[in-house]
Amino acid sequence: MDIRPLFRFLIFLMVMLPCVHVSAQEHQEKMGERISIVEHITADSVNVIIQPDELLELLKYEKVSDEPERKGNIGYRVQVFSDNNARTAKNEARSKSRNISSRFPQYRTYVMYTSPYWRLRVGDFATEAEAEAADLKRAFPSYSREIRVVRDRINVNNLK
Repeated sequence: MDIRPLFRFLIFLMVMLPCVHVSAQEHQEKMGERISIVEHITADSVNVIIQPDELLELLKYEKVSDEPERKGNIGYRVQVFSDNNARTAKNEARSKSRNISSRFPQYRTYVMYTSPYWRLRVGDFATEAEAEAADLKRAFPSYSREIRVVRDRINVNNLK
């Protein structure tokens, strides 16, 4: 059996143990007072924090805009149909999709299946107010019981 790795480990411990002990003593001395992370990092004057001026300017001023901030492709759609009847839901969603597309060709329709529901959603709207303005309830009063605005992932390329 080769004892060289064990010997190296013991030498390593003998060298490191005093360092750990000194560090533990410093920690115990400072236990009475709480120091911030910045004070801890810069305490020995070895660590230097360099902050670019551009970053400082970004941190100072907040972006002010009239438009609501968009997060990726989250927006709104009008949900016209949702059903989990395995026999009829798919065909009914497609039928309603054709009806809406013929009356409102400017809005895309999306027939989706998320187990166990078939859903029909219409449009790609950036805001809830835009989705409400589509006014599908008035155009299709027989669908109005199910029509509601929902948050959804939208195709940003289709925004007007």
